[in-house]
Amino acid sequence: MRPVPARWFEVLVATEDLVKGVEALARAGDVELEVYSETTQRVSMPNLRDQFADYDKLLRRYQQYWPKEYLRPSEAPARPDRRLADALARLAQWQQQAEPLIAELETLLGEQAELEVLQAFLGQMPNDDFDFTHAGDAGPALAVRLFVLPERARIQHLPPAVLSVRVLADKRIFLLVLGEAGVIDSLQRDMQALKGQVIMIPAWLSGKRDAASEQVSEHRQATQQQADQLYATLDELAKAHNLHEVLGDIEQMEWFITHVSNLPVSENFAWITGWTSDVSRNDIHDILARASIRAVVHYPEAPMGVSPPMVFHNSWLSRPFEFFAKLLGVPAANELDPSIMLSLIVPVIFGYMFGDVGHGLVFTVAGIVLQKRWPLLRILISCGLSSMFFGWVFGSVFASEHIIQPLWVNPIQQPLPVLAAPLAGGVLVLLLGLAASGVQQFWQGQWRQWLAIDAAVIAIYLSVIGGVLDGRAWVIFPVGVLWYFVGSVALATESAPRAIAHALGQLVESVLQLLINTISFIRVGAFALAHAGLSLAVVSMANTASNPVVTAIILVLGNLLILVLEGLVVSIQTTRLVLFEFFIRFLKGTGRMFQPLTVPTKPATEATRR
Repeated sequence: MRPVPARWFEVLVATEDLVKGVEALARAGDVELEVYSETTQRVSMPNLRDQFADYDKLLRRYQQYWPKEYLRPSEAPARPDRRLADALARLAQWQQQAEPLIAELETLLGEQAELEVLQAFLGQMPNDDFDFTHAGDAGPALAVRLFVLPERARIQHLPPAVLSVRVLADKRIFLLVLGEAGVIDSLQRDMQALKGQVIMIPAWLSGKRDAASEQVSEHRQATQQQADQLYATLDELAKAHNLHEVLGDIEQMEWFITHVSNLPVSENFAWITGWTSDVSRNDIHDILARASIRAVVHYPEAPMGVSPPMVFHNSWLSRPFEFFAKLLGVPAANELDPSIMLSLIVPVIFGYMFGDVGHGLVFTVAGIVLQKRWPLLRILISCGLSSMFFGWVFGSVFASEHIIQPLWVNPIQQPLPVLAAPLAGGVLVLLLGLAASGVQQFWQGQWRQWLAIDAAVIAIYLSVIGGVLDGRAWVIFPVGVLWYFVGSVALATESAPRAIAHALGQLVESVLQLLINTISFIRVGAFALAHAGLSLAVVSMANTASNPVVTAIILVLGNLLILVLEGLVVSIQTTRLVLFEFFIRFLKGTGRMFQPLTVPTKPATEATRR
């Protein structure tokens, strides 16, 4: 019923296995690193980060030419600094041989892009009158250019000495111009100011439109073949330099220095320390052994002055409800973990406000389908089942109240019982919170204060609640008040009159707060009525339609609206009641959250991560 402090571990590992060992622990998912050692030597993280400056330049320049799948770090042991230095050196060797090939490839790709634009223009030319023979080597007096501009570009009047062919296609303006070289050069500057692309007419281009288009197609095929050969050569070069392993080492080292800092290290050994959420078994040794890590594992007592993170140990059903406690903080070792209680309270509150068999079924199925991707949504399973139960209680199936008979009442016809029941439930929830506070005070050695003061408040609260139903319950009230003041004076460190005055103010505040929190639960019944009212509105609108298809559409859209709108509102109200009516009684959240070491990304996506 309460979180457990994580277990301290210490691992002495060979420095050459340090990176691989830390990654193996990260993949286990239950280790949080925390450096604690008197050793003054450290892994030189700043120097390792400095080496990545050169790598970042190479990444921006050559990333698209590197392998993007099946990256794998080297299995050979090595110190972190030597592993990184060796990988960068091998990458530099690849760069020296690959740069001429890449420069040639980029030239071909640029030429191919221009040929693609030229062929698009030729395919859209309105007639076959223009002869491209000698257009590419016209001059020095004449010049021919093809400009490609955005569709919305505003082209001013062309000089009178310029012949032009204008084509609008594919949301682009193609403008072929012929004229004096000086005039064309001036026109080119104007077109570039309009964000136009300049296509030089190839010298080998000849003939009219159809013949020229065929020549361009042949040249595109030839350049594509040359590009494919260069890509194949680069692939072979990557294999020769083992880039899959080189990039795997670099990505692994980048992950390492991002998540690990200042580990104690010597020439031969490194010291890994931290916390594990596995508090009962000795799995760290097995994890490292399976990864062939040379290491010695020890589980001593945690060092003095080091605060352990808290670990939850809940069942499959109650584990998603840890989310609510984490909204306020993590319970400390002497605080109660409310997850088990919430696994009952939250579904009941949610289901009462959203009582519908059909809608509950949708929530349940959604929780089952989505829980693997988002484990938190497992909450929808229990909340959906609760909605289905209260749907039978209220007799509602997909907003219709005519399919099944209610097991209890119809909210529209009998709203008062629907409003009153949550008040009784609210009393039980508040009493549960007060009892949880008593348990915590017992754990913390403050049971005398709970018996002398807090228990008296509970008696006074029950007398007020019971007095509304039966006047005889008021007999408890003066007993509770006397009990409270006697206990307050007995535990006070100040004079009796001042202690009584102080206790009076505390008593009035505590009882009023409990009563207000109780009344706050009436919102559960109010939202149950709102759900019933909205359902009635949807069904009534559907019944007014004479066309069955329209009726079906109204029912489907109306139920979708209810699911989305009310699902959001009810979730917010449930969370509010848990946080501000229930948790306020006992949860302080003074513990520290366990934050396991992040697992490296999958090798198939690492090269394109940046």
